[in-house]
Amino acid sequence: MTAVQPEVLIIEDDKDAAGFFKTVLNLVGFECEIILSAKEALARLALSTPDLILLDIRLGLEISGEDILYQIRSNTRFDKTRVVVVTAYPRLAEPITDLADLVLLKPVDVDQLKSLVQRMGDLDFKPKHHLFRDPVTELFNEEFFLTRLELAFERAKRRPQFHFAVAVLELQLDPLQNEQVTPDRLLDILREIATRLKGYVRPTDAVARISGWRFATLHEDLNAPEDIQIISSRLHEKLSQPYLLGGTSYSLKISLGAVVYDAYYQQPSDLLVAAGKALKEMPSGEQLTG
Repeated sequence: MTAVQPEVLIIEDDKDAAGFFKTVLNLVGFECEIILSAKEALARLALSTPDLILLDIRLGLEISGEDILYQIRSNTRFDKTRVVVVTAYPRLAEPITDLADLVLLKPVDVDQLKSLVQRMGDLDFKPKHHLFRDPVTELFNEEFFLTRLELAFERAKRRPQFHFAVAVLELQLDPLQNEQVTPDRLLDILREIATRLKGYVRPTDAVARISGWRFATLHEDLNAPEDIQIISSRLHEKLSQPYLLGGTSYSLKISLGAVVYDAYYQQPSDLLVAAGKALKEMPSGEQLTG
C-alpha cells in the first residue's frame, strides 16, 4: 500500500522562493501547493487542513502572514498542523515565535529545508490554541481578543472602506436564583452562553470571555456601520432566551454596549473601553450603538 504523502501549503508571494520550496519538498516526499496571496490562503484554509504550512509573514498590506497565523492557532481544526514561519525580518518574527513550530530566515538554502524535514518528526509538538482560550468557556481570552482587535484596528487605518465594530455584553442571573444555584450550575450557564455566542457569530468574528459574566465580540468587514444595530439586536435575542439546565429554567438580564471603529479612537483598547462604558440593560427589541 502506497504511503500517504504529507500535504504542504506554501503561502509565499515570491514566486521564485515558493517554487524553490516546492521543488525541494517534492524531492523528499511532500505534496505541495503554492498560494501567492493572503486572501487566497484564507480561502484555501477554509477548505483544507494541511500537515505543514510554510508561511511568509510579509504578504502585503491588507492581510499579513501574522493575521493568518493567529487564525490558524485559534482554530482547533489545525491542532495537528505544523507551521513554519519564513521571513527575512527576524524582528517581525519575534512576537509570534511561540506560535510557530519553527522560524526559518531568508534566504533559505537546500540544506536548511532538508534539515526542516528531518526536524519535523523530532519536534515536541503540542497544540497551541489553548494559549488563547478561557478555560471555562473555551472562548477566546481577553489577551487574544485584544490581539485580534489590534489587527482590525490597523487594517481600518489602511482601508477607509473597512468597517468593524466591538460589542460588550454583561449578563446577570436573577438575584433569587443566584442565591440558590450551585457553583457547578453557574459554570454550566456560562458554557451555555458561550455555546450560543459561538453558534451565532460568523467564522471571521471573534468572541471572548473578558472576565466573570462579561463577554466581548468583534465583528469585521461590516457592509455598513449600521450593521452593528442588527447584530446587537440578534445577540440580545439569542442570549435572552431562557436557559433550561437540569430541569430548571434560568433567566438572565443582559446589558449590551457597542461601538463602530472611527478615527477618533487612538488605540485598539479604546474601542473595548468605549463599548464597556456604553453598557445598558436591554429591554426586548432595543439596539445600542456608540
